[in-house]
Amino acid sequence: MTERISLSARGAVYLVASGQDGLLPKVAKRVCEALGKKKPHVAITYSPVAGDPRGLKFMSGRMGRLFPQATLERFSVEGESDPMSPAEARAVIHRADLIFVSGGDPSLGARILDGAGASVWLRKAHARGVPLMGVSAGAITLGAFWAEWPPEDATSGDPEAEFARTKLQRCIGAVPSHVFDTHNEEDDWDELRVVAKLCARHGKKARFIGIPTGGALVFHGDGTMEAVGTPPFVLT
Repeated sequence: MTERISLSARGAVYLVASGQDGLLPKVAKRVCEALGKKKPHVAITYSPVAGDPRGLKFMSGRMGRLFPQATLERFSVEGESDPMSPAEARAVIHRADLIFVSGGDPSLGARILDGAGASVWLRKAHARGVPLMGVSAGAITLGAFWAEWPPEDATSGDPEAEFARTKLQRCIGAVPSHVFDTHNEEDDWDELRVVAKLCARHGKKARFIGIPTGGALVFHGDGTMEAVGTPPFVLT
């Protein structure tokens, strides 16, 4: 499945639905082969698991297996427990041959990266040809928007009241005018549908795509979208 969209950036964007279905290592291998370097530099953000030591340990423990030949460098920003200075974080990004966004909580990751100004740094790196890759929540944050959901203890069981308290969250926007959800096919992409309503409420036009378990999307620098594995869901 391929189609053409308008992309000004030159780097490819790799969006993988899940790290639990065996597809992630295959895509990571493909990315490294496309880089064509014996020891590429991979810059990683764990902002989607900020404040979650167990999540950070789990996510960081996988990186060496995903990119066995790479030099791995984490960059952290304001909003994480151990932020670098902006100059240090930007230097890591500047050295990167690939930038990877981990799984976790997409709302949290997007809020931290956008609040620290790092979304701009990533878009600039992408524009100069650096590919970006995200898995699960990381894939969501590479899109244009997501939602900032109301706290669980504030839910009332009234869908309209809960929707009124749900805010539109700006994401990295590496794939402009596209919103993604991941591995939520069993719930009929209910969160993606809410984000679509939020975008409509705020006058934001976007395309809404669900990447199911066993699936991935690749947005090439020439403007083509490639589906890998299980085909995506497209909200119409």
